[in-house]
Amino acid sequence: MPDAGMFAAADQITVAVHDLAVVLENDAEVEQALGLVAEAQKRAGV
Repeated sequence: MPDAGMFAAADQITVAVHDLAVVLENDAEVEQALGLVAEAQKRAGV
């Protein structure tokens, strides 16, 4: 069985993305969110 930690992280990401999709109100907010994700990926080395 794969490491359960991976599944926990995937579940947290799924919930966070769902919540984000619910609160974003327009294309500008989507673009801003995508920029923040891209910055976080660079900092994390992903």
